[in-house]
Amino acid sequence: MVLLEKIILLNNIPLFSLLKTEDIYMVASIASEEVYGKDDVLFYQGDLGDKLYIVVSGEVQVIKQINGVETQVATIKENEVLGELSLFDAETRTATVRCNSSCHFLVIERNQMEQLVYEYPAIAFGFIKVLISRMRNQN
Repeated sequence: MVLLEKIILLNNIPLFSLLKTEDIYMVASIASEEVYGKDDVLFYQGDLGDKLYIVVSGEVQVIKQINGVETQVATIKENEVLGELSLFDAETRTATVRCNSSCHFLVIERNQMEQLVYEYPAIAFGFIKVLISRMRNQN
């Protein structure tokens, strides 16, 4: 993807909806791409979280170990995000994510996002507003 395609994609993702165009440009400039095959695992429950994934194409399943049993708890599809909390903390993943098909992702790494946020704090405020809104809607 070229930078413009990344910007257009990020503009359509709710997590980035409160960011200004110049902030989205900065985020797009640090985003990389990763491709996985069917049945590939992005990460396992308990792994250290260090990346946010945006599904460009394909579909993944979110699986939790509950009382020793694997249980599918969600399906994430094109233009949806997973791992967003890992941009702001160094906690472990709460679930395993496996590809249901061939998948293409836009990926943002925590260490790059931290550097960007130090230079452009407004980006952090945009994310915080969206995450708080999500939390309020869940309660």
